[in-house]
Amino acid sequence: AGKSTVMAVLAGEQSLSHGRVQAVPSVWLTQRVALFQDSVRDNLRLAAPLADDRALWAALEDAGLAADVRAMPQGLDSSLGEGGLGLSGGQARRLGLARLLLAQQPAWLLDEPTEGLDAATARDVLQRLQARAEQHTVVLCTHLQREAALADRLIWLDGGVVKAEARRGEPAFAALIARLRPD
Repeated sequence: AGKSTVMAVLAGEQSLSHGRVQAVPSVWLTQRVALFQDSVRDNLRLAAPLADDRALWAALEDAGLAADVRAMPQGLDSSLGEGGLGLSGGQARRLGLARLLLAQQPAWLLDEPTEGLDAATARDVLQRLQARAEQHTVVLCTHLQREAALADRLIWLDGGVVKAEARRGEPAFAALIARLRPD
């Protein structure tokens, strides 16, 4: 549909062949979270090098991952393998989300933030994310109803072209959400 291209342009990682884009500084949670062979702590500190343990645990809590990290042998100091080896896909996704929550940027670009999570965990993460998103501009790309339901405005892309858009409260809003994949 062109959603990942839109996100790359907004993040400043892809230039336009024509036209112009202006965007505020942002942090981007891509579909593939980049994790490194290092501790959980140091993977989180990529977003906020000076973050103390309290901030790291708060971000893990808000991402729904704190209990998993507490269960690891060395907690925040537990080592991850290359690419996050040792974490499930859902855990890696939530670690990426925790890193996003630590970043001090006015805009969050979220590309399918709950992909790979079971429905109950996804709903919990979305509630926590919504509570933290108040002071941020959030651009969320999704195929899922549960994620789109958070939006104030929906834009339907097909083949890189805007086919429809609606704001919360308009009749077309519910119709656009209904076109997406249920949980």
